[in-house]
Amino acid sequence: FSTENTITYKKKFNRGHSLDVMAGFTMSNDLVNTLSANAKGLLVDALKWNNMNGISSKENYTISSSNTQTVRESVLARANYNYKSRYYLTFTGRYDGSSNFADNHKWGFFPSGAFKWNMKQEKFLRRAKKIDELSIRLSAGLTGNDAISTYRSLEAYSSTTGGYMFGGTQSAAYYLSRIENPDLTWEKTFLANLGIDFSILKGRLKFNLDAYHSYTTDLLLSVQTVASTGFNSRFTNLGRTTNSGVELTIDSRNIDKKNFSWSTTFTISHNRQMVDDIGNENYVATLSSWGSNSFMMYGYKKGYPLNSLWGFQYAGPWQNLEQLERNVYTQSYVSSTLASEESLASLLGHPKYVDQNKDGVLSEKDLVYLGNSDPILYGGLNNVFHWKRFKFSFYFIYSLGGKIYNYSEMFMGGGYSTNQYRYMLDCWHPVRNPNSMHPKAGIGYNLMPSDRQVHDASYLRLKTVSLSYTQPFKKGKTFKDISFTLTGDNLALWTEYNGFDPDVSTSKDNS
Repeated sequence: FSTENTITYKKKFNRGHSLDVMAGFTMSNDLVNTLSANAKGLLVDALKWNNMNGISSKENYTISSSNTQTVRESVLARANYNYKSRYYLTFTGRYDGSSNFADNHKWGFFPSGAFKWNMKQEKFLRRAKKIDELSIRLSAGLTGNDAISTYRSLEAYSSTTGGYMFGGTQSAAYYLSRIENPDLTWEKTFLANLGIDFSILKGRLKFNLDAYHSYTTDLLLSVQTVASTGFNSRFTNLGRTTNSGVELTIDSRNIDKKNFSWSTTFTISHNRQMVDDIGNENYVATLSSWGSNSFMMYGYKKGYPLNSLWGFQYAGPWQNLEQLERNVYTQSYVSSTLASEESLASLLGHPKYVDQNKDGVLSEKDLVYLGNSDPILYGGLNNVFHWKRFKFSFYFIYSLGGKIYNYSEMFMGGGYSTNQYRYMLDCWHPVRNPNSMHPKAGIGYNLMPSDRQVHDASYLRLKTVSLSYTQPFKKGKTFKDISFTLTGDNLALWTEYNGFDPDVSTSKDNS
C-alpha cells in the first residue's frame, strides 16, 4: 500500500518574479507473507505439488512460513523561485522515516538547494547571436540510504526441526541468529555539483559539463566481530568514503535537412572513489573467496579506492624440488598447503605465492592491492539517422581501464572437477611440461585469489542497433500511425577479458 499527497501554490509577481511552493506527505507499507511446503519421496510424480502430503515418511516433509513488514514515511517541501528566467533558486527539505532502523534512529532530515544563472539573459550576452545558451548551475544536498534487509537493527531468532525423529516426534529448537544494533541509522551522502550548459549554432551543438564531489558517512556495512560472541559478523554504521568526478556530454545535429537528418551524442566521464575511514577495522571485505579458508577479494581499506581488488601475488607453480628446497631457507614463497621437509615433493605443481612478511604461512597479511575496478574513462556514442519514414540508430558504450576478478577461474583455472579454461592444456606436468606457469590439474581447493585471476576490464560494446519504419494514417482515422521496429541488443563486444562479460559485478553467484 502506498499513498502520495502533495499541494502546490504558484504565484507570479510584478517585475518578473515567480514563485511556486509544494508540500507533501508520502507513505508506503509493504507486507509480505510467505508459505513454503517441501515433500520428498512422492509416490506419484504426476500429482506434482497437488498432493504434498502424499509421502510415506513424514521425516521428508517440511513446511515454513514468514511475515515481514516495511514502512516508509516522508514529509517533504520544495520552493522554486526565478527572476526573469535569469536567476533560479530551489530549496528542498525531506524528513524521511524507515522502519528498517533502530528505535529513536528511524528518522532523518535531508535538505538540498540549487542555483542556476542563465547568463544568456544578461545584457552583455544578448547581442551574442551565435550563443543560444550559457548557464551555470550549482547544487548541494544531503541524501539518505535505507536499502538494507528488514529488521536488520533487531536481534533475530531462528527455529529448526532438522533433527531426527524419536517416538514419532521431532524436537524444535530456537537459536539466536543475528546480533542487534540499537544504534543503526541512515547512511548519509552529501553531494555538491557544479555544471555548465552551453549551446551554439541555433542549438545544433550543445555541451553539458558537470563536476561533482560527494562524501558518504555512516556506511551500512557488515563487519567482522569477536568470535566469542558466537557470530562472525555484525551489521553497523561505519566509516566515510568520498566520490569525485566529471562528466561531459556533447550533442550535435550534424545534418538537419527536410528528408534527412543525422544527430550524434557523445559522453565521457571520469570518477574516483576513495575510502577515507573505516573506524577501528583493518579492512571490510565485500566479497571473499570460496571455501573454509576464505580471503578478501573486494573490500574497503583506508587510503585505497572504494572498489579495490585484493589478493595474493602469484608466482607460478612449484616446478621442481630444487625450488622447494631453496625456499626452506629463503622463505620467499608460500602455498596454501603446508608440507614437511620430508614431503616437499608433494607440493610439486601446486601454486605458490609471494610471502610478503616471510613468516612461512599464507594469511591475510600476505594480501596485496591488485587494482581498482572503477574505469579511468567511460561513456558512450549514439548516432541517430532519419530518412523520410525510416529511423536508424546505433549505440556504442566503452570503458577504459579498471580491473576485474574472473571468479570462475577459482574453479576453472586450476584443474578442479569442472570445465576448465583452454590455457589449462598447458598446465604443469613433471615430464611433459615442467616449466609451465599454470598449476597442475586436480589441485582443487589449493587455488587462492591472486593477480592470476585479475584482468583488464576495458571494453567496447555495440550496445544497441535499431531500425524502424513509421506509416502515418490520414487525418480522421482511428489510428494516427503505426511503427515497425527491429532492435538488437549487445550485438558485439571487444575486450581482452577472458570471462563472459567485463561489464558485470563479480560475485560468487553470477560468475
